[in-house]
Parts: sequence; C-alpha cells; structure tokens
Amino acid sequence: MHMQEEKCRFWESLPEQITGEESNPQKSLFRHKETGIYYRIHRIPTGKGGESIEIDQITDIHFNFCNDKDLQNEELADTVQCRKWLAGAASVQGIRNALQMAKYADQIVITGDTLDYLSEGAMDLTRKEIWDVFPETLICLGGHELTREMQTGKPDKEPLEARRAVLESFWKHNMYYTSRVLGNKVIVCAMDNSCGKYLPCIAERLREDIRLARENGWILLLFQHEPIDTGRPEDEACPTLWECDGKVYNFRKCIGSADRNTDEPTAEVLSLIRENADIVRGIYCGHLHSAYYTEIPAYYTENGERKETVIPQYVLEGNPYNGQSGHVLRIIVE
Repeated sequence: MHMQEEKCRFWESLPEQITGEESNPQKSLFRHKETGIYYRIHRIPTGKGGESIEIDQITDIHFNFCNDKDLQNEELADTVQCRKWLAGAASVQGIRNALQMAKYADQIVITGDTLDYLSEGAMDLTRKEIWDVFPETLICLGGHELTREMQTGKPDKEPLEARRAVLESFWKHNMYYTSRVLGNKVIVCAMDNSCGKYLPCIAERLREDIRLARENGWILLLFQHEPIDTGRPEDEACPTLWECDGKVYNFRKCIGSADRNTDEPTAEVLSLIRENADIVRGIYCGHLHSAYYTEIPAYYTENGERKETVIPQYVLEGNPYNGQSGHVLRIIVE
C-alpha cells in the first residue's frame, strides 16, 4: 500500500477525546480508537501555504536492558538488581506502538531518556527499534543516558566526560545540537539540556538558526529534554492534563529559574529564545512524565517596536504509560 493511502487508512479511525475541549486545543488529549495510541496536536499557521509539515514528538522511552557484556560491568550488575521499572526491555512495545503513528510524520524527534541508563543493551535497542527503522529520527539527550548507576545509591565511577564520549561514539547525529530545515517552512532543532543547563556550544548554533529562519521566512521549533521556567506565578502549581492523577508541577523551578544558579551559556540561550518569539514558535520537552501545557512570556522587535507575546511550551507524557500504549505529540506546521 502506498504510504499516503496507508496514512489515510490509519486516520479513518475517529479519535476519542480523553480530556479538553475543541475550544482549547492546547489542553486537549486524544486516543486513536483503533490502536489505543494517545496523542496531542499543536497546529502552527505560517501563512506560507502549500502542504503542511508534521513533526511528531515521543519522549522518555526508558529502555531498561543489559546484555551479557553489560552484566560483566560491576555498576550495571548492581543497577540490574536495583532498577525494576521497565526491566527486561519492557518499554519496547510502547515505542513500537508510538511509531505506528509517528511513521507518517515528516520528522520524528525523541526528547530524551531514551535509555534508562547507559548500557550496551539499551543502546542496541535504540539502534534496532528506532534508528534502523527510521534513520532520520532526532534524539535529544536526557539525564538518564548519562549514568550507569540507577537506584543503587552510588555515584558513577567514570567521570561525566568519559560517559559522554561513549554516547558520542554511538549517537547517529550531533547529540548536543542538530537542526534540519523541513519544507521551506520550519527549522527543527534538537538541543541538549540534559544536565539542567545549556552547553557553551549551543548559543552560537541557535543564533545562526534564528538568523537563517528570519532571513528565509521560516519558523523555529525547539526540542529538548527539560522544560524552562515560565516566570509566571500561576505556574507554580500547574495541573497536568491527565485530570485523573491530579499531579501539579512548579514551572518556576525549571531551567532558568532564580534558584537554579543559571550560568552564562544557559542565560544566553534563554535570552535568544525569549527575544525572538516571532521565530521561535514552540518548545517541546519531556522529563516530567506527565502532560502539561505552559507558555513562556517572550517578545520580538518589529520596526523598532517591542511586541509582547508568548511561546507555547508542551511537556509530553512519558511513552511507557497506559499499558505501553504509546504517546505522541503531533506538531503540524501549516
């Protein structure tokens, strides 16, 4: 079957609205009736016309698996004894389900914690289940990828840079910053903020992408693991969209908040984001394992005049939940 026909067949199944209402699409969550996959939609009008571009986000897969070689490593042997959530590669079914939907997108982005911890077994699963099937998938770095010690109560034996080097040799693209232009409309950026900050190399790359986007009439979408501080008092107890679990989160405690000791490279990246809100049109994160929608107060300058606005920030729920059903955020650039 031709891919377009297959896509049309897939979407013949009418969605079940889990939460939200048509008048408030940012806070609506749906379930694909035929497959059971949960999804959200963010539509972004550009006024450029032509065919729409779809970017699908998945997050927090948490491949928890060690192969025989891993078990010869003392740290990983301890982790296997202590870390039981999703043990034995239980999250494989979840990513297979999510990719049933995401395969129809023009770009797939996974926003961190693809590995539950740094092991050969988890990297093999990432290669086999994701990059071997969809080679152009962008994967952001999360905090879990950077440790071998999971729930052992022990610090990692190797320094952070040695663990980064292992990941760099495995990652299919630059794991700190990779961007792509899609359809003469949008630049998709996968950025690293896995340690709660931005590395010095990121601001320069982001500044150049903002320049290119402005020069060509494109928009810019940012994908990263952790959300950033909204700066709004009302977000100190932001409710999840999953009304049944009652979770709230303080978005004043995120990257860039007053109590996070923001360093200069991080402050520079945050300034670039907040000062170019006509170009930066969406921020997409994971990390919190539940579904949130927030807005970052921001601005842009037009004809010398400062224009106040907001940048939507979506936090996608973790992929393994709801019985490995799969969770996807569909971003449709129109």
